[in-house]
Amino acid sequence: MNQRDLFYKWLFYSATALLFLLIQGLLLNRLSLWGGVHPFLPPVLALLPSTLENRDESVLFAVIFGFFSDLLMPGPVPGFYTVVFLIIAVLAGLIAGRLLMPGFLCAFVCSAMGLLVCSLLYLLTALSLPAISLPDALGLTGRELLLTLPFTPAVFWLDRKIYLRMRDL
Repeated sequence: MNQRDLFYKWLFYSATALLFLLIQGLLLNRLSLWGGVHPFLPPVLALLPSTLENRDESVLFAVIFGFFSDLLMPGPVPGFYTVVFLIIAVLAGLIAGRLLMPGFLCAFVCSAMGLLVCSLLYLLTALSLPAISLPDALGLTGRELLLTLPFTPAVFWLDRKIYLRMRDL
């Protein structure tokens, strides 16, 4: 694959992420289920290319995606999403390369893992606040996970289309 094809491949992955971020911002953030919980797609968007692509390139994509997420979304500490998306992309690449064959099951397991890691690291930083209790925070994590995982097939389908299309070049 030449430089131009590589550029377009990651441009298409970025466009897919932007599409789902628009859906997140315009529709999903307005959903209020289970006491104000809504789906949170950015961890899924950052890690799914890691289940399909070269680990180095996909980790760089996750770091850049995390950097822009830190600029646009408030996190508990500066650089939170950059570090978390780096961790989950590396873990997803390891799972896809060593434990499960890349495919839908792998993407679904990695999405669940990424959402759990993101939520648990968020909880570690937020538990220092006196207003949050551990049982409430874990309940919120579970509800968010159940609302976000149904979007994994749509993200995976578009990412897999890009992967298959660019692999044949």
